[in-house]
Amino acid sequence: MLIKFKSEQSGDFVMTSDVALPLLKMMGASGKSEGAVSSDALRTALGQLESALRQLPAQDQDQDEDDEAEANVSLATRASPLLAMLRKAAAEDGYVMWQED
Repeated sequence: MLIKFKSEQSGDFVMTSDVALPLLKMMGASGKSEGAVSSDALRTALGQLESALRQLPAQDQDQDEDDEAEANVSLATRASPLLAMLRKAAAEDGYVMWQED
């Protein structure tokens, strides 16, 4: 399943639910596939997500670039578009919404 994130302050983007739902839980949201964070709660949600991502173990940096196997991308890296959206929305007193796509 895909989750689409929306905000008037930035462009929409889509994540797979296996990435999006854990990130939503980290930021204090219900972890459901539909919801929103209003301007009042954005800074708190952003802080919780950033804190949770800092607690994750570091990804192994010695991965062979020529390896034919699927690349292992860290959750912190996959969180980048959501972090950017939350930061922009918080700076402009906006909101962030998400729903199944």
